[in-house]
Amino acid sequence: MRKLLLPMFFVLALFAFNKSMLHPELHQKWCSVCGMNLAKFYKTNHLVVLKDGKQMQLCSMHCLAQVYPHIKDKIAKIMVVDAKSGKFIPVQNAYYVVGSSVPGTMSMQSKIAFSSIDDAKAFQKKYGGKIMRFDEAFALQRKMFAKEQAKIAHKQKKMAMMGKILYKKHCKKVDGEFASLAKLKEHIVKNHLCNLQGKKLQAVALYLWQKQHKKHIHVPKDAKCPVCGMFVAKHPRWATMIVDEEGRKLYFDGVKDMMKYLQNHKFKRAYVSDYYSGEAVDATKAYYVLGSDVYGPMGKELIPFKSLQDAKSFLNDHKGKKILRFSQINKEVLQELE
Repeated sequence: MRKLLLPMFFVLALFAFNKSMLHPELHQKWCSVCGMNLAKFYKTNHLVVLKDGKQMQLCSMHCLAQVYPHIKDKIAKIMVVDAKSGKFIPVQNAYYVVGSSVPGTMSMQSKIAFSSIDDAKAFQKKYGGKIMRFDEAFALQRKMFAKEQAKIAHKQKKMAMMGKILYKKHCKKVDGEFASLAKLKEHIVKNHLCNLQGKKLQAVALYLWQKQHKKHIHVPKDAKCPVCGMFVAKHPRWATMIVDEEGRKLYFDGVKDMMKYLQNHKFKRAYVSDYYSGEAVDATKAYYVLGSDVYGPMGKELIPFKSLQDAKSFLNDHKGKKILRFSQINKEVLQELE
């Protein structure tokens, strides 16, 4: 009985906590990054105001960490919801209770903000957690980001697969390029393109968003790695590809074998698969972690990332030695992987 009562206590605690948020301050309906319902997750909302006056409302500090590297030079100010009043306050004035029993949004640890230290301490006494200022809480979030994002990306991929089925069955054709998931969902709803709501609408939006932005390396079933002879399609998350001078596409079962091949061959274009998202990335622009505890199909491997932030997080989480750019991968580096 005790094991049954404990989860129910947390459910009731969360209900009681959210009940005070009946009139959220919404500048848009859905999170600019992940597309989730902002009112539903209002307790962790952040608002980014850019120097040009544009705004981005985000469901969580996790989504703030995701978009931050791309907009940090354009930010005028960042606000967060005060969990007591429901109003936005500057993050510099906030006291975050991190890791309480209240579930997090897009994160393994919740980060609930308050405008006063007394309110934060009262919440901490009831729900637990540690009190931090924004800089400390955000540094922790960025450290945890890569591990969280890997799990989120896996869930979103499965959800997008369901969205593909729903889209073909229940929706009219959705055309156009969209700046964010929120804009995509607004377009669908405003033009009555799908008679869907909630998770089903989110699934359709994720499918269309990934279709627009996340193109993967599609490996033919019979494609063999020119270096080791392995069937590349058996390990799609590690797939790399080059287009040689004659326009032929060659596929490899990892960065290591591709780079071995390129020591003696020229190419027009080369692509690697981002370790977390699986997105096809220009190999010459990617970041590579050397010497981690993660192994590929051929053992020790160079782990590719689209962003430096993800590469740094992975390096710290998986005991990597260094981060390299494409031009730094030479024979000496490849010998370390033998």
